[in-house]
Amino acid sequence: MGSLYAGMGKRKPSPRTVRRMQGRAHESLVKDLERLARLAPGGAPDRPLDVEAPTQVEPIAEATVCPLCEGALRLENHAAETHEGNRMRVAHMRCTNCGVERALYFRLAGSAVPN
Repeated sequence: MGSLYAGMGKRKPSPRTVRRMQGRAHESLVKDLERLARLAPGGAPDRPLDVEAPTQVEPIAEATVCPLCEGALRLENHAAETHEGNRMRVAHMRCTNCGVERALYFRLAGSAVPN
């Protein structure tokens, strides 16, 4: 003998449930894109982009797009910084579309510390 509810389908989720599911999916996507951005060349101090001169930092940084929304990144400043004993240039940027802050790391050619 079959159940009384066997022929009925699942109930349609409420709009609030749909929004929450979409929000969780979006948060997961943002986390994954952030992780990929940090793994890309220049995304972290241990993965700097190699440049010949400090004058190359600004053009490269300005040509970079936001990894989250693909909007334009505005260069706020770039400075020489030391990370774990390594001297490098860091471009601090902000997305003009989504507002996320980002840093790109650069190593000048010939500035590697000999072993």
